[in-house]
Amino acid sequence: MFFRQFKVEGLGCYSYLIGCPAAAVACVVDPERHVGQYLEAAQANGMQITDVIDTHLHADHITGSAELAARTGATVHVHPGVQAAYPHKPLKDGQRLRFGTAELEVIETPGHTPNSVSLALTDHARSGDVMAILTGDLLFVGEIGRPDLAGADLLEQQVQNLYDSLYKKLARFPDWTEVYPAHGEGSLCGRGMSAKPMTTLGFERRHNPLLKAMPFEDFRSVMTGGFQMRPPNFAAIVETNRRGPALLSQGPAFTALSTGEVELAVRNGARLVDVRPQTAFGAAFVPGAINIGGAPSSVNWLGMVVESRSDIIIVADSEALARKAALRFRRAGYDRLIGFLPDGVAGWASRGKPLDHLPQLTPAGLKHVLEKYSDHVVLDVRTTPEWQAGHIEGAVHKPLSDLIAGELDVDKDTHVTAVCGSGYRSNIAGSVLKSRGYAQVFSLIGGMTAWNAFRRTGGA
Repeated sequence: MFFRQFKVEGLGCYSYLIGCPAAAVACVVDPERHVGQYLEAAQANGMQITDVIDTHLHADHITGSAELAARTGATVHVHPGVQAAYPHKPLKDGQRLRFGTAELEVIETPGHTPNSVSLALTDHARSGDVMAILTGDLLFVGEIGRPDLAGADLLEQQVQNLYDSLYKKLARFPDWTEVYPAHGEGSLCGRGMSAKPMTTLGFERRHNPLLKAMPFEDFRSVMTGGFQMRPPNFAAIVETNRRGPALLSQGPAFTALSTGEVELAVRNGARLVDVRPQTAFGAAFVPGAINIGGAPSSVNWLGMVVESRSDIIIVADSEALARKAALRFRRAGYDRLIGFLPDGVAGWASRGKPLDHLPQLTPAGLKHVLEKYSDHVVLDVRTTPEWQAGHIEGAVHKPLSDLIAGELDVDKDTHVTAVCGSGYRSNIAGSVLKSRGYAQVFSLIGGMTAWNAFRRTGGA
């Protein structure tokens, strides 16, 4: 049997190529949109990809099933409850799919979504026993799938489904059964996933509090609150995956744009997304741009700020970095990437175009400002648990997700310093405020990490 796991950094997505070189056949489970890696691995091992399986209707990334079907002729399999609008075969509980010595048994395991499945894997070259379970978003390493993404009206039902799937559907498998999830560290589909790529049922039953014979009422209490905000673009991703995503080759050309083309596009509603580091953005940026940064997780934050139906122009330090960002953004359904500034902010400035800036205050600088100006607003954009763990005296708390979704209740001429944990989210907040017309906005470089270190050394 052939078995290989793939990971998308930032999104934390895991996918799997499973097959049998002797039989020359393979399937892909939960593929990401850029499918070249699966094709290369299959070809290198003498296998043809004949089938594609999505364990559930994904909300955080665009499935690669359409790409694989178009490039290989593979059959796509999904749960019938997904009501997929593209050619597919429905998965049924107890169904078995055979790929040479590899066999997958379909197990209905709703909870994360109403129409989720897990796949019990047997390698008949070694044994008739199930060796592993591909749990989709049911069970992660150190965590379980969040049940709230299907909507508040289904939450109670989903919590019960999740409990039954974990405690009843998986009960027949022994402790030594390996667990391979569809997500890991970096994903928004759970709260605190481990960076470890796999686990065993026994280890989770012993060390995962949610799987340690927890009574349902205690389970329900934990699973009905405290989840990170669902990014607004999740709904668009779900609908795209239900409908069937367009092929990457069908998207608009991603090309270098002149300053005139950028100005025209922005007047017509295009969004400027700046993926440069925080300090570079702070020094100078094209007015109206949102600073997302270039980290692998930046696409999650893009989903908080920019609608997936928006035309997007990327601002980066080079064409290579712009194209790298575009690849990440397409994974989350941002297909209207119309171009990039070929020579970045420097080229924009050299043509006499206006620039804005977001001053980066050090902890010492912020201390001085607060001592001199009593009306200066410190805006803490961290989550509620982060805020409760400690904050700057007198600060105003407004989590970034709330700031993005609403307005800040202060005058637009007020001097505001945005603060987060490390300086990443505060730059997003600062750029959002700037785009809304706030004139005097600053960002605390290094965030609360730097502020606390400053205090420990006697600086505040």
